[in-house]
Amino acid sequence: MLVVGAACGGGAIPASTTPPSAKPVSTVRTNAQPAVDPITALGEPDKFPHSYIVPGLAQLELDSPQLQAAPASAELEVTIIDEQTSMVRVAVRIDGVGFALWTERARLLGIASRDQMIGESAGGGFWDSSSDAPFAEIRNGAHVRILGHRENWTQVRYLGALEIDGWMPDTALVDRTVSDHSVGGRMPTGLPTLLTTPGTVVRAEPKWVAREIAVMANGYFLDTIKEIDDAWAQVGYEDGDIRVRGFVSRQDPPGRVHKPHEAEVATPTITANATIAKATCLYTSQHGEPIGFLLDAHAAEISSGRSPGWYTVSFDTPWGPITFAATGTSEHDLASCGPPLPPPAAPPTP
Repeated sequence: MLVVGAACGGGAIPASTTPPSAKPVSTVRTNAQPAVDPITALGEPDKFPHSYIVPGLAQLELDSPQLQAAPASAELEVTIIDEQTSMVRVAVRIDGVGFALWTERARLLGIASRDQMIGESAGGGFWDSSSDAPFAEIRNGAHVRILGHRENWTQVRYLGALEIDGWMPDTALVDRTVSDHSVGGRMPTGLPTLLTTPGTVVRAEPKWVAREIAVMANGYFLDTIKEIDDAWAQVGYEDGDIRVRGFVSRQDPPGRVHKPHEAEVATPTITANATIAKATCLYTSQHGEPIGFLLDAHAAEISSGRSPGWYTVSFDTPWGPITFAATGTSEHDLASCGPPLPPPAAPPTP
């Protein structure tokens, strides 16, 4: 068993380690698409490419009050429906509620458009996977954080069972995809298994000063390819997102990982007083734009609005409680704008 001290992954996400020569980016390279109506995108999600965001600052409208997600919020799959310089509008489907909001383009994750070796630096420095040489590879469909950009290269960080930092050519990254991608667990190889702990460093050579290829973050097992000596072993790892090969020491202290806190169970902040029916239309404000609807019946806090026939409905979300407007003849008969509901089942034949 490999005995390694506890990694420093329990605190807040540390500041980026982007080198001075790598400029932080506020945009992800993309082919701009025509704006999509939020109701259409939410009602027919399979017809549009999907993207991923890390929730952060957001707004229902560009000039509306800001919303702030908790630091430990989990990544979300979304649909990009509009773009304006450093902002993107995304359609979000969360816990039975679908709606659109604007968020920073920098919140988008990059998506690998092909299997791609990770470079040590911008412009190259790849490891060769065709021999016993060490390497790290991001696989098609995996998503990564964007740390910086230089010329035609993007500095990325992958967070999964292992953490990988390095460089990818811009041509290997997109911000939306139509492909389904499932990570799955570690792929079995039949090789002996090496038990590790978070912080275990995979290096390019069996030397403690050698380049860092990856760091164990959320996983525990590596494949032992070959024993080098009492301290070092050549190891490998593979799952649906990454492939890694390098060297691990049984004696070195743990390295630094940047994994965020485990997302805590959110404490409800609204006082639900009604159950809102499926397909109920959600507006930015009274007489405003419809930006969503309920995907399923959902508990909410509802109250009368300032104008006759209008109501405010609030839901808990990763951005905290969000208040929408709804309209109808009463609190129990609100207008709908989602996909048509199926007709009621026919009564059984006597």
